[in-house]
Amino acid sequence: MIYTIFKNLFKIFLIITSRFQVSGHENIPTSGPVILAANHVSNWDPLLLGSAVKRQVHFIAKEELFRIPIVGLLLHAWGTFPVRRGRGDREAIAKSLEILKTEKVLGIFIEGGRNKGNPDEMRPQSGAAMLATHSGAPVVPVALINTDRLFKKMRVVIGKPLTFAVSEEVPKKELYQQISQELVTAITRLKSEKA
Repeated sequence: MIYTIFKNLFKIFLIITSRFQVSGHENIPTSGPVILAANHVSNWDPLLLGSAVKRQVHFIAKEELFRIPIVGLLLHAWGTFPVRRGRGDREAIAKSLEILKTEKVLGIFIEGGRNKGNPDEMRPQSGAAMLATHSGAPVVPVALINTDRLFKKMRVVIGKPLTFAVSEEVPKKELYQQISQELVTAITRLKSEKA
């Protein structure tokens, strides 16, 4: 209830201030587990991506944000859960897989944090690839455009779902790198699409 109200209010705010535009709604499966894999340049990105999608999106966020009283409450209401960055957080991984097992939508930023350098040079982490191969869930690439520029036209471009076959012949690290690079390529292509 809180999620829906907040999402709709935020979407109205974005439409008024930034001519918020979403394309590719039809590419998100209406049921079953889904991983939304997006680029990340702004602190607003989880709210923007959540506002762009009809289904509720569950996000992973750095645990430090949950220590800020009001922000922590909003994050919980938004379906977000914490991760300890800098090392493998088994609890966050288990929570992510549980979300997918219960056929919900998981939002993940493929670089593991904001890109504070050149947004066109994405350096993906293995999280999305690992969760995709462990869960079998389709991965939907998403490009977030101009989300760090309030009052400029913000766009969310949603690509077609990708599925990844697991091969016992390919070492996991190499497989994760291949999948991650495929996602980077897909997101880069979406960013170049005209409005």
